[in-house]
Amino acid sequence: MKKVLSVCLAAGMAVSMLGGTAVTVMAEDAKVLTLAQHNSKESTNGQATQVFVDYVNENSDTIQIEPYYNGELGGIQEAVEGVVMGTIDITHSSFAQLSSLYQDMEIFSIPYLVKNGEDNKKLMDVDNNPVLSEILDAFQDASGLTCFGTTASYEARQLTCNFEVKTPEDLKGHKVRSITNDVYTLAVEGLGGTPVPIDWTETPTALSTGTVEGQENPYSTLVSYQLWDCQKYVMETNHIYDSAVGVINTSLWDSLSDDDKQVLKDAQKAMADWTYTSQMENQEEYRQTCEDNGMTIITEEDGLDIDAFKARTDELKSEKYAKYQEYFDRLDEYLGY
Repeated sequence: MKKVLSVCLAAGMAVSMLGGTAVTVMAEDAKVLTLAQHNSKESTNGQATQVFVDYVNENSDTIQIEPYYNGELGGIQEAVEGVVMGTIDITHSSFAQLSSLYQDMEIFSIPYLVKNGEDNKKLMDVDNNPVLSEILDAFQDASGLTCFGTTASYEARQLTCNFEVKTPEDLKGHKVRSITNDVYTLAVEGLGGTPVPIDWTETPTALSTGTVEGQENPYSTLVSYQLWDCQKYVMETNHIYDSAVGVINTSLWDSLSDDDKQVLKDAQKAMADWTYTSQMENQEEYRQTCEDNGMTIITEEDGLDIDAFKARTDELKSEKYAKYQEYFDRLDEYLGY
């Protein structure tokens, strides 16, 4: 906070106190852009966002980022809608959450699309992946939003519950929190559970009260939110490698100078590099932290039937997403599968 404040002051910002509330007054040549992040600042996603914020604020005298954490500006989908309406300037969203504006975006959040983090990074290479470039161009034309960069996760989402799960049958009839999006509900169905869409800000409470019995997220999230307080088992299903897109309203984007646009692109790259490297370097530590706090990790060596989860998911994909088969084939060829 001190670092950000010093940058703001250097850019000509004055802070006064009115009724105990800090009011920020910007210099005329500094444009303040609001950024919505539904996670806490201390979480891994929040730290990644702060990398983006700090980069912009330290490298531009003409634009400054004002971040809002903990869903203060709304949940995941509300943040996207806010950017569309212009009430929020910037957010980072999964591809699936952006599919409400252009449906084909959900392809990049489909379960079991890639096999590992390295392939996910390759998947998000917009300069070399023609399918990604094609769909992002179409999304921008349809949505009124501009994508200024992508972020690929090294780590995968894992299933957690208070009981052991080794096959989809073990999860049958059990309620599992899902992101409020069709692709993520399909992911839970593919794992065998009954999806209950709940915004993340409400999920820890829902788990503690028994409204849902499980959820799915990467290890970094399990650690950031200490989910061992309400979940005892981690099943290494590795079902989705999340990717995110930085988006801004196109009218606002067009009003920025070329230098400002480049700063945002460079900040996104800094955020993407930090995210991928941090997850790669800390994955085993995250995993060990979960075990040290009493979580039992179930792997294929313990009898976790990954093939059964994939088969169930593929069955659902063929029913609901057959229209994307050409895209899937092209992506498999690009990834060398």
